[in-house]
Amino acid sequence: MNYYEILYVVNPNHSKDKISEIIGEVSSHIESKKHAVVDHNFWEKKQLAYPVNKHKYGNYILLNTEFKNSDFVNEFKMFLNLHAEVLKYMIIKLDGKPVAPVEDIPNEVEDKKAEEN
Repeated sequence: MNYYEILYVVNPNHSKDKISEIIGEVSSHIESKKHAVVDHNFWEKKQLAYPVNKHKYGNYILLNTEFKNSDFVNEFKMFLNLHAEVLKYMIIKLDGKPVAPVEDIPNEVEDKKAEEN
């Protein structure tokens, strides 16, 4: 199995509903080709290093996938290039299976635990 981390940037003017729709489209494309999505997260809207298609900001989305063969990478690049909403992307091959990120414990919970000790 080949594991990949894909970071792609979509149009900054979209609402969360439209971003969820784009995430669904990308996930369904991968799953329709019999590959697996390990984790798919919307990060946030951030400033780009340089303007892309006259946009100074972009919505960043991180995707961890498991491709059964490396030939699918080129097909997936073509899919991202043709997707009108994707401004830029970067694909990195990982050595092992990605670990899902652990959510940070809110400060209130940490404060209560400190008081109990």
